[in-house]
Amino acid sequence: MTHRRFMNEGAGVFAALMLAGCGSASSDTGSVVREGAAEPTATVTAPVAVSKTFTKKIYVHLMPWFESNTSSGNGSWGVHWTMANKNPNVVDSTGRRQIASYYYPLIGPYASGDQDVIEYQLLLMKYAGVDGVLIDWPGTLNCVDYPKNKQNAEALINKTAAVGLDFAIVYEDHNLTLAPTYGCSVPDKYAAARNDMIYMRDNYFSRGNYIKINNAPLLLDFGPQTFKSPSDWSNIFSPLSTKPTFLTLWYQNGDAGANAQGEYPWIYSDFTTGLQNFYNNRPLNVKFGVAYPGFNTFYTAGGWGGPTWGLPYNGTGTFGQTLDMAKNSGVNWIQLATWNDYGEGTMLEPTREFGYGFLTTLQQKLGVPYGQSQLELIAKFHEQRKQYAGNASKQAQLNEAFNYFVALQPDKAATILGGGTTPPPNPTVTNAGFESGMTGWNTWSPNGTAGAAFTETYNGGYNSTYHLTHYSPGAFETWTYQQAYNIPNGNYRVRAWVRKGGDFGFSRLQAKTCAECTPAATNLGTYSAWTQLETPTISVTGNYLEFGLHTQATSGSSFVHLDDVQLIRQ
Repeated sequence: MTHRRFMNEGAGVFAALMLAGCGSASSDTGSVVREGAAEPTATVTAPVAVSKTFTKKIYVHLMPWFESNTSSGNGSWGVHWTMANKNPNVVDSTGRRQIASYYYPLIGPYASGDQDVIEYQLLLMKYAGVDGVLIDWPGTLNCVDYPKNKQNAEALINKTAAVGLDFAIVYEDHNLTLAPTYGCSVPDKYAAARNDMIYMRDNYFSRGNYIKINNAPLLLDFGPQTFKSPSDWSNIFSPLSTKPTFLTLWYQNGDAGANAQGEYPWIYSDFTTGLQNFYNNRPLNVKFGVAYPGFNTFYTAGGWGGPTWGLPYNGTGTFGQTLDMAKNSGVNWIQLATWNDYGEGTMLEPTREFGYGFLTTLQQKLGVPYGQSQLELIAKFHEQRKQYAGNASKQAQLNEAFNYFVALQPDKAATILGGGTTPPPNPTVTNAGFESGMTGWNTWSPNGTAGAAFTETYNGGYNSTYHLTHYSPGAFETWTYQQAYNIPNGNYRVRAWVRKGGDFGFSRLQAKTCAECTPAATNLGTYSAWTQLETPTISVTGNYLEFGLHTQATSGSSFVHLDDVQLIRQ
């Protein structure tokens, strides 16, 4: 098992891992394949790169360590879905399995080696503007679930070029220390690490889509945690005639000395203070940036123990904020942390809680000419892969749809998936950018301070001149809202750009299905720059939704700006 955030994982985790079998034979670690899939009949075309206005490289960190009860080889769910005390075979009335996470994948818990899942993940990355995948890699030891993780990683690697994405490895040197605690023999850690380097050299580094920086293959290490001296890494890299462009975690390149060319930052409790210090004060040859959605671990709840601090999500605000910091820092490479670490709550892939919000935020901030409709179409593609498993003729059609996706012809893929139908349009928000003053918007106040809501041009709107402002020289409470009538029933989110300063009793983007109903709300943080937020999903059953900005201020030192409001139908 690759679980690297802390050293002592506890007896419960060890027992779970031993059930998986230390040193188990690799014969039961076959990747999940599509049953009944026909050989591809579509004409395979070279993938087309997505155009972006932000052209520096965007890479996403992915964990290949998830197993379902059908992929694990032993009939059990993998420990990253169960931790010590969860059972995904328990399913609630909404179809949600009991998993070791506060967040739930939109497609449900999955097997990382499932070819349908891999297509889905890589296509979502492509249409969100990602250039490549940084894959958490366990090494070559035959211990607990390391072989499965490695095989899952390779199943994904083998599909990256077909989609048009690059890849590189994030090495887990800590696994060489953890393995003996699971009962696996590692008589010579240096020899084991050298074997890992040889394997990467012979199987990954020479591939045409392996990421190279400064004419050498990129290699990240999550640490180092086992090898802590420059001589260690000189020893480990000795089989390589071309040494990698080697990056450690931030402030740890001294552990590798001249063997390390730079560092990458990660998620930590000091949040923007630590990031800003790294960007401003850490001179490095190769320096990555990082963007992440928040941090909310399930470790304690899952019986593993570990970090107890957290970082709020603010809808998608934290992700937008950290991405803007990285974009503005001057670095040439940005790592998104992470695609799917559900145990730590840092997943960017679509979930029930956040929908596609992180990916649409990424699209907008990178200047990608695609939106949520294309992401939803990819989800429909995955759904049909599963729906028509075993149907050879349908799978051949879906192979054709895949080729259209990678060639950036999603409309042709849509024709195959739904007879030319497209996802239902989002309801229109009247005067969404406030360019026509308060037209279409209502304002309510419980204490006669409705005048605190007005439109203005101060500091400019997000994409235009005007924006909504909530401000008054004294205390106030105001609710600026719009009513959507006769909209199709279904699940919705409200998305908007906000800018905020000062202290409030509360300020929240919210939606509700009746005047007295409890709202689905996202509390605003403090944002000096425009930041996109979304409400949680709300279910509309009566064809009516009321949505907008509700602010209560106890003094006159605070303001909120709101712009470009959208209703997103899911």
